[in-house]
Amino acid sequence: MNRKFFELSTEKQQRILNAGYKVFSDNIYKKASMQLIADNAQISKSLLFHYFRNKQTLYEYLFQSAVRALQQHKTAVIAKPADFFELLENEFYQRIKLMEMFPYQYRFIMRVYDETCFSRNEEINRIISAEMHQKKAQVLNSADRSKFRYPEDLEILYDLIIDLSNGFYFRVFDHGLLKEPQVLKEFISFMNNLKHNYYKEEYHG
Repeated sequence: MNRKFFELSTEKQQRILNAGYKVFSDNIYKKASMQLIADNAQISKSLLFHYFRNKQTLYEYLFQSAVRALQQHKTAVIAKPADFFELLENEFYQRIKLMEMFPYQYRFIMRVYDETCFSRNEEINRIISAEMHQKKAQVLNSADRSKFRYPEDLEILYDLIIDLSNGFYFRVFDHGLLKEPQVLKEFISFMNNLKHNYYKEEYHG
């Protein structure tokens, strides 16, 4: 890619990246055209090619940016033992804040798993899977298991919350409309219900 991309204002860089995330998340790789991305970014196709020499270069840069977003809180020190639900709620809030800047980034990550024609798809999936497993291990190793009625349920509960939270992420920007307050309220209610059923009575709060 052309380093002059980084000389653009933050607003212009963000607009181009958002256009790429949107087009690649709405279309399979073959049908995601540079013209469509340029139109969404409100720039000419020639200018887009000036910054990214081809579609693969842009796709890979978008992926690298998405991975950095997944990694941004990985190195944070978590006090042990930590409250399991607080850890996941903080993760949810952080991702929602990121989605305010890049609404389609998470959909882009999910779309990567469905791609079959992209030459580096297997490598990209491996990197995403490794990041997700590392985040899961961090939470499970830090969570205070003494609060649970049945500590052996912790891993299953983590997978359940992550799977269901995907629906909340998509609903935050349903059809491009910000619905953060409504979705956050529903997510908190959902987590409180799980806490009531999985925590010992003295930790219901």
